[in-house]
Amino acid sequence: MRLELWWSEVAAVSAGTETRLSDRRLAVGLDGLTATLAADPRLDRVRIDLAHPGESCRIGRVFDVFAPRAKEEGGADFPGALGPLGRAGQGRTRALAGVAVVVTDQQLADPATLAVIDMSGPVATLSAFARTANVVISAWPAASVGRSEYLAALRQAGLRAAVHLAQAARAAPPDTLEVFDLPAPTRVPAALAGVPRVVYVFQIHSHQRPTAADEGVLYGDPVRRMLPTLVHPNEILDGAVIRGFMGRGVTTWATQNHPVIRELYARHGRTLWFAGVVLTVAHATEPERIRSAAMAAGLVVDVLGADGAVFTKIGGGAPHVDMAQTAAQCEARGVKTALIVEDMSTDGSQEGMLLFNFPGLDALVNTGSAQERVTLPPVERVIGAEGPAGEATVSYGQICGAIEQVGATCLTSRLQ
Repeated sequence: MRLELWWSEVAAVSAGTETRLSDRRLAVGLDGLTATLAADPRLDRVRIDLAHPGESCRIGRVFDVFAPRAKEEGGADFPGALGPLGRAGQGRTRALAGVAVVVTDQQLADPATLAVIDMSGPVATLSAFARTANVVISAWPAASVGRSEYLAALRQAGLRAAVHLAQAARAAPPDTLEVFDLPAPTRVPAALAGVPRVVYVFQIHSHQRPTAADEGVLYGDPVRRMLPTLVHPNEILDGAVIRGFMGRGVTTWATQNHPVIRELYARHGRTLWFAGVVLTVAHATEPERIRSAAMAAGLVVDVLGADGAVFTKIGGGAPHVDMAQTAAQCEARGVKTALIVEDMSTDGSQEGMLLFNFPGLDALVNTGSAQERVTLPPVERVIGAEGPAGEATVSYGQICGAIEQVGATCLTSRLQ
C-alpha cells in the first residue's frame, strides 16, 4: 500500500475573504468557514480565532487538535468519521505544515479539566502547538443537546475545518513529497530475511468510562466490542483512527503524525522489517482484558511472526495494565517488547507509579509525569475560554501536547 503526503509549508496565517494559499501564506476565509461549521444543528454558534507563534496568547479549554489534511486521490477524507466509508491509507493526501486546527470545549463548567496552549513564554517549548499557527474553533451547544452529541459535533467541526484548510493547497505544487510504501509482511526480500521483524501494538481507546454510540474512533465505529485488529500503518496516518471523547492523553494531531509509525518506517528495510500494526482497546472487565491480551499476542507472534513489538496506551491506569498484560504474553512467547508509558503516580513516588510488575517488561520509555506543576505567566489575550489572563498554575498534563502518550512529547522523567 502506497500513501503520498504532499506537504505545503505555511509560514504565516491571516484572516481573508476566502481561504487560499499563496507564497506560503495561508489566508483563512473566516466568515465562510464559520458559516459552514455553524450550519450543524447541534451547535448554537461558532467563533473562529487565529493564534500565532510567539504571541502573548493562551488557548483554553482545548478538546482536541487536528492536522489539516485533504484527500486528492485514493479515497475520502476521514472515512467513516467525516467522509463515506472506505479504506484510508493509499493515494495522495494534501497536508499543511505549520498549521493546526484547535477545537475548544464550551460546555464544561470547570475549564481546569481541559488543556491549555500558551503561544509564548516558558511552557511554549513543551508543546508543538505553540509553534504552529492555530485556527481555533469555539462552538457552543444548541439547547437540549447532550454532552456526547455536543462532543461529536465539535469533532465534526474540527475535521471539516482541517479538510477545508488543506484543500487550499490543491492549486500549488508541494514543497515536500513524503511517501509511505509498505509491502505485505510476507514479502520480505531474501537479502533482508535476517533483520528483526517489529510490530507496533497501538491501543486506540479506553472503555474506562461508557463509550458513546457517536464516539467514532476507528472508521467512525465506537469500538465498543472491538477485538484486536490488524491494520496497515498507512491507514492510521491517513485518518482511519481519531481520538475518542476521553481526556488529554493523545491528540488526533499526534495520531495523524504518529511518531512511532514514522520511526519504524524510517528504520524499515535497514535495521528492522516493519511487519504491521495491531490495534487494541483497554477494557472495563478482567475477562475482556484476558481475551484481548491473548488474541493480540497471537496476532503479533503467530500471524505477523514478530521478533519485537512496541506498545503504547491511551488514558489512565487501567489501560496501563491492559498494555502490560499483552506485552507480558508476547515476552512469554519470545518476543522482545518496549513500552512507552506515562508516569501515572499521583504522589510523585516510584511506588505510586507502579501499576504492573512483570519481570520481562524491562524496556520502558517514560514520557513524563502529568502531575508535575508549572506556573504560566500572564498573557495579553485568552481565546477559547472565558477567564482571567493572569498568572496560573497547572500540571504538565494540562498543557496540550506536552505529554502525548504515543510518544510525541518533549518531556521525560528521571530518578533523582
